[in-house]
Amino acid sequence: MILIPLAGGAPIHLAKAVMFIGRGNECDIVLKTSRKVSRKHCCIAQIDDTYLIRDLGSMNGVRVNDASAQPELPLNHGDEVWVGDVGFRFQAAANQKKEATARRAPSPPPQKPIIAKGPVSTEFPQAIPEESDDFIIEQTGAHLFDKLRDAEQQDSESEENPSS
Repeated sequence: MILIPLAGGAPIHLAKAVMFIGRGNECDIVLKTSRKVSRKHCCIAQIDDTYLIRDLGSMNGVRVNDASAQPELPLNHGDEVWVGDVGFRFQAAANQKKEATARRAPSPPPQKPIIAKGPVSTEFPQAIPEESDDFIIEQTGAHLFDKLRDAEQQDSESEENPSS
């Protein structure tokens, strides 16, 4: 989102979640052209896709489309924002308009996971069935491990008893 000065000038990009506006050098947006702007006048905060402007106790207030921000108001595309006597237009940057349009495109419905019915192999990953579904874990590899263990035991026994 950007603020476009109504008196002319470069647009101001709202690049952080919270941007402070005022005359003071510690502010993110410094407005030195007006004595009606307090040192730390207000802030604009982004909360998810919503923007809010909050008056921080300024003497000359903050207005959005002629409504006073006491203490805060939401900002919408095209709103006119007044910080003291300095005016801005709040709007989406050109690339944000494209992103917002893309976000509005309907997404396909979520797919239900495929759950195996019947034997489930321990060798290949499978979705686990619901608790109410009956399933059997196939012991495809277990008998191979038993044969290997038996063969190793026979080898070790034959090494211990070379006469047999």
